[in-house]
Amino acid sequence: MQFDFTDQIKQKTDKELTDIYINSRNYNPEFVRLAKEELLARNIVLENFAVQKQEAEQSVKEELKEGKDGNPLYIFLCFMLALLGGLLGIYAGYVYSQSKIKTDGGETYYAYNKQTRQMGKLMMLVGVLAFLFIIFR
Repeated sequence: MQFDFTDQIKQKTDKELTDIYINSRNYNPEFVRLAKEELLARNIVLENFAVQKQEAEQSVKEELKEGKDGNPLYIFLCFMLALLGGLLGIYAGYVYSQSKIKTDGGETYYAYNKQTRQMGKLMMLVGVLAFLFIIFR
């Protein structure tokens, strides 16, 4: 199902359209394409915003390189599942330690920061050991 954003784009101000163009990662690609076309139709020179767009893209790359924090409550609950020998705890540890994000440019980054990835590896190890203990007990 394809949405037609044309009417929405035409109602946007120049400032809103330039924000969509500069921060294109936050929007639907079709929406960004239409915003760019509308800016050009309004005779707004996109090269004037090239530096801002590049800075926004660099900022996003820095955030992706750092990775995000894992939710402490979920980490605690998953550790409890891992201690109980649950396969969900093992799976959660795998997700926290190995999840990656691929950018539109083809670059790949870990989804979580180093500390969360280490907790995920530990969670996975605890889960596997608990699971083996239950099986061989």
